[in-house]
This record gives sequence, C-alpha cells and structure tokens, in this order.
Amino acid sequence: MLYRQLGKTGVKIPVMGQGTWKFGENEQTEKEEIEALRYGIANGMTLIDTAEEYANGRSERLVAQAIDGVRNEVFLVTKVSSKNCSFDGVIWAVEASLNRLNTNYIDLYLQHWPSQQYELAETMEAMVKLVKEGLIKYVGVSNFSIELMQEAQKCLGSIPLVCNQVGYHLNDRRIEDHLLPYCNENGITVMGYSPFGYAPQVFGMPGFPVSGTEERNLLDELGIKYEKTAYQIALNWVLRQENIVTIPKAVNMKHMENNLHALGWVIDKEDLDLIDRYFPK
Repeated sequence: MLYRQLGKTGVKIPVMGQGTWKFGENEQTEKEEIEALRYGIANGMTLIDTAEEYANGRSERLVAQAIDGVRNEVFLVTKVSSKNCSFDGVIWAVEASLNRLNTNYIDLYLQHWPSQQYELAETMEAMVKLVKEGLIKYVGVSNFSIELMQEAQKCLGSIPLVCNQVGYHLNDRRIEDHLLPYCNENGITVMGYSPFGYAPQVFGMPGFPVSGTEERNLLDELGIKYEKTAYQIALNWVLRQENIVTIPKAVNMKHMENNLHALGWVIDKEDLDLIDRYFPK
C-alpha cells in the first residue's frame, strides 16, 4: 500500500481507503459489507470513512464490527451532520458516533457539509474542545470552499485544519482550478470521494476512435494497454495528484480486490494528455 501524509501532521495514511456510503441500508448485504471492509483492512486499506448520516448511523455500527480487534490498525474517519453543528450538537454527535463505532477516539472528525443553521465559529469551538479532550485527533471538513476553509482555520487557532473531503473524478475536475492548489499550498489533504462519479452505473466514458469507423471507449482502450479495467484507470488517474487520497466504496470483496489493482503502477504522460483531451476540466 502507498501512503501519503495527512496535512502537515507527519501521520501517514493510505492513498486509498474505504468509503461506506450506503452501507447498512440493506440488512441482507450487511454481512458482505463487513467482510469487504475486513478484506480491505487485511490488504492495507486501513483508512475507513463513514458518517453519522449514513444509514442513520447504521454504517458506523457495521464499521465497528469490521474493525473489532484491529481498531489500532485503522485510521477512522467520521462526520458530524450539518444539522448537528451547534456547540452542544457537535459534542452530542461525537459521543453518539463513538458509541456506535465502539471506540474511545476518532482519528479524523469532519464537518459533513457547511451548515445553514449554525455559525462555523461555534462548530469549530466544539472541535477544539474535542481535540483537547482526546476524543478526536484531527479536524477536517467536507464540501467546503476555500473561503470556508480559511474561516475554519481562523476559528481553530493553533489546531490545524488537515483535510477537506470533496467529490473528485474524471467528470468533475472543478477542484483543480483553485481548491486543490490552495490545499497544496496550505498543507491540507484532499480526500476525494466518488472517484467513479456520482452515478457509477452511468459513468461518462467518451468514445475513442481506433480505426476507420470503429470506436471504443477511451478508458477501455487504455485498460487494454495497461491490462486494467476502465474503472482501475479512472481510479489510478485520481491518485496521480500528490496531495490526494481517495475513498472508493466497495460492497464486496471482489470490488475491493478490483480497487486494489488500481495501485502500484502509473499512467504514462502521453496517456494522461489523452485523458485530458477527452475529459477536459
């Protein structure tokens, strides 16, 4: 497994973790989801991302079962809902998450979305308290603009903002213009979610002219060259950026194994240039 530094902390986290959105929504698949998480942990994907909003907390409960006995090997990320971002709400939410996760600390705690109800200063004040009490180790945000990150860091004072979790994939490259450079310059790790798009079943893959009237999908064509799948090409492309880690979801061990094959190789510059032409910013 490859590792990258979390912000300026010196802590190393896997470049590819495990997302758990939708986990816990179907009782019939829960066993398979837990097995997939355990398989990922055993193969170095020890970064696990969840949230109190996922399946109304059920996702966190499944994560607790998956990390039972290996908690100290896992870098655990969860999120407070924007509706719970009052000072007291954050304190209540973290205690509830700790209970569901069956742990006494969270490695990285994120504000899930900017709140329309509560001032950011109030939320960050609670985050500072949680860090000082040892209930969370690091503070991050999700879906925040540059301006909101700046405000959050001002409110945190000496406690660093180490992460912004945002959507990033071939069909959504908006962060490359301003947000990603800002994070690079300020030592904030970008944790990209939905690396296959927000609707993977309709992931846009432009046609690629091969010969005559024949046309094949560009990512499939590159997959032939690298002996990978189109999705492995797309996932490897996300990780070409030095300050990015990603958290694809895998609902079973086969998906997890496929994700792992996106690591350990690089796409040639000429092919990156080709991808840029077919998937422009």
